[in-house]
Amino acid sequence: MQNFKPTGVTPKLVEMTRRELDKNGFKNVKIIVSGGFNPDRIAEFEKRQVPVDAYGVGSYLMRGVNTFTAVIVMLEGKPCAKVGRQYTPNPRLELVRL
Repeated sequence: MQNFKPTGVTPKLVEMTRRELDKNGFKNVKIIVSGGFNPDRIAEFEKRQVPVDAYGVGSYLMRGVNTFTAVIVMLEGKPCAKVGRQYTPNPRLELVRL
């Protein structure tokens, strides 16, 4: 998909990903998409029956000038970030146990 336009999450990219996962024995892997999703874009993906299991809509829910979103980069002490993201320690944060 190196030169494929448009960039970002597209129905074609999701369909290709699902096909490759299934072909290689990963039918149980879920596909979660995010980045610019709003109700209209989700409706379009659903109408086209794009094989998406969940939608991330963080910035759509935010109003005003703060468009902060978060990315999970570590799970149970193990790195799990997507390419280009990594864990960065922050001394201002403290662990909260429930």
